[in-house]
Amino acid sequence: MALSTHEQERALMARAAWLYYHRGLTQQDIGERLGLSRVKVVRLLARAREEGIVQIRVDHPSLRFVELEEELRRTFGLKEAIVVPSGETEEQTREAIGRFGAIYLERALAPGDVIGTAWGVTLREVARHLRPLSLKDVTVVQLMGGLNAGGLINPLDIARAVADKLQGNLQMLYTPAFVDSARIRAALLSDHRVAQTLRAGASATKALVGIGDVSRESSLVRWGALTPAELDEAVHLGAVGDILGRHFDAHGRPIESPLAERVIGLTLESLRSIPQVIAFAGGGRKAAAILGALRARYVHVLITDEATARLVLAGQRA
Repeated sequence: MALSTHEQERALMARAAWLYYHRGLTQQDIGERLGLSRVKVVRLLARAREEGIVQIRVDHPSLRFVELEEELRRTFGLKEAIVVPSGETEEQTREAIGRFGAIYLERALAPGDVIGTAWGVTLREVARHLRPLSLKDVTVVQLMGGLNAGGLINPLDIARAVADKLQGNLQMLYTPAFVDSARIRAALLSDHRVAQTLRAGASATKALVGIGDVSRESSLVRWGALTPAELDEAVHLGAVGDILGRHFDAHGRPIESPLAERVIGLTLESLRSIPQVIAFAGGGRKAAAILGALRARYVHVLITDEATARLVLAGQRA
């Protein structure tokens, strides 16, 4: 169940208060960190005191993760990290990331944004929880081709859902995500409509992405986008995860393989040029993939769960 507007405001009060009283940040610094005006920060701090969030200590359940968020941010140079409670099941964890991810987007998205969208079960949860917003001149661009996933999930469905919630324009990529050969890929990329959509994606102001793992439970395999043999080949070459269907190794370096020559979508290098890439990913089997993506600085904002955050930090320290 989505948090009420009042509870969202209280969570924001708690975050601002912790940064102000415990981290010693100025009101201006807090505003820049949270994407708020200084006046808004002043009001949040005043209300935090009035409503009892600030007493001798900052008192709000979400603060059990604040120091973990700060460690992620410092370790990987993130603009922001949001850590949510881990669920008893993967579904509960994804739902929590989706719910808090949507809350983050509701304050982070702005009029005039060009928003690139990828795919994934967790990203679908984010789109589902996102409340309708009225933002002027917003465009949503599909960053990778479509997947024949039996109707369960598709990059086009996610792009359309986000565009509908934001009342924005939608630019779709009418190709498969994976084709049979490099020759077919080259032919499709030569189409001016496909090329124009990919250029628009590369010029996005924000990108919303998932991070995939390389286990046999990988969504790409489970839904038939890749065969187990194709995934095994990528793993043999060092793959630990993927973003936008493009595999990378433990340090985030793209995996050069025949599979990579058949992907239609934004490249990892193009993704790196987008000013704000927001990743939504959690679950223990994704820890190595998240760590690789963070090491390569593909991600500016990470929204994950507590158990996964601790695994990622432990992996970096190892």
